[in-house]
Amino acid sequence: MKEIKSIAFIVLALSAVVYVYQYGRSVDQTFPNKTFSVDGEAKMETATDIATFTASVVTEGGKNVDEIQEQNVEKMNTINAFLGEQGVEKKDLQTSQYSLTPRYTYFPCDGRMACPPAVISGYTLTQTLSIKVRNLGSIGDILSGIVEKGANTVSGISFTVDDDTDARQVARTEAIAKAQKKALEIAKAGNFRVGRLVSLYEDSAVTPETAVGYGGLGGATTDMKLATPPVIESGTQSGTVHINLTYEILN
Repeated sequence: MKEIKSIAFIVLALSAVVYVYQYGRSVDQTFPNKTFSVDGEAKMETATDIATFTASVVTEGGKNVDEIQEQNVEKMNTINAFLGEQGVEKKDLQTSQYSLTPRYTYFPCDGRMACPPAVISGYTLTQTLSIKVRNLGSIGDILSGIVEKGANTVSGISFTVDDDTDARQVARTEAIAKAQKKALEIAKAGNFRVGRLVSLYEDSAVTPETAVGYGGLGGATTDMKLATPPVIESGTQSGTVHINLTYEILN
C-alpha cells in the first residue's frame, strides 16, 4: 500500500509540473513579452429624458392612529390618481418611506422631585413616494399639481438618460480611433512596428446634471400655492469614455 501511495503521489506531482509548463507556454503564446499601451478618450453629452423626485404626505393627528392613516391614504390616493392622469405609469411609482412617529407632551420639572414622565399626545404619519416622469414636458404641471393634491414636500429632483447606448458607441469609436493614432505615432518615433492587439480596456464615467428641491429650492410645502407651474430645466448628462489598448511590439 505504501508503494502504491508513493507511485500515486509521484504521478500527481508530474501531472502538476506538466500543467504548469503547458500553462506557462499558453501564456507566452497569448500575451507577448514586448508590448506597449496607449489610451484615448472622448466626451459624450446626451439630453436627459427622465426626471426623478420624491413627494411626501405628512399627516399629524391625535392618538387615533386609524384616523391618521385614513387621512394620509386619502391624500396619497388622490396624488396617485392625478399622476395616472398625467401619464405616469404605476411601474414608475414606488413608496420609499412609511413611518409613524409619536409626539410627546413634556411637563414642567424643577428637579426637586421626580419628574413626571412624558406622555404621547398624538402621532405623525409620513409617507414618501418616489416618482419617475418620462415626459419632461409635463414635469412643471406635475410638480405643482401634486402639491395642490396634498403633498407637503417635493424634493430631490434629478435627471437621467434612459438609454445612452448610441451616444456611448459614438464616443467609444472616437476614443479607440485616438488611441490607434497614438499607437502609430509612438511606433514611428520608437522605430518599431505595431503588432496585434493584445487587450482592450474601457472605463467610463457619467455626470448627470442635478437640480435639488422644487424648482431648485430645498423643498415645497402645501403652504406654497403657486399661480403658475415652475419652470424646470432638465439639462444634459455628460460623460467620458476612456479606452486603453495594448499592442504587441514588432521589430
